[in-house]
Amino acid sequence: MTYTIPIRRLLALRPQVRDQILLDYLTLMTLAREPGQVGTLELQQRWQCSQPQVSRRVHAIARVGLAEVTAGWGQYQVHHLEQLEAKP
Repeated sequence: MTYTIPIRRLLALRPQVRDQILLDYLTLMTLAREPGQVGTLELQQRWQCSQPQVSRRVHAIARVGLAEVTAGWGQYQVHHLEQLEAKP
């Protein structure tokens, strides 16, 4: 599946949201289209970090309002992803 995110919408978030969070959001959006789930191990491998770091990064995405997620045993359930894609 191909996604089209207008660069202006993404750049408009930069004054309020750190670049790392925006990049992590893009990864989460690609792996766990709403509603969906993504494994902690998969995120560890993609982001090359530990499980606690994955937790912090996923919760940072949620804290800024780009996603609603629930942590589960070895995975995250994505309930809502803010859609930055181009509006039809």
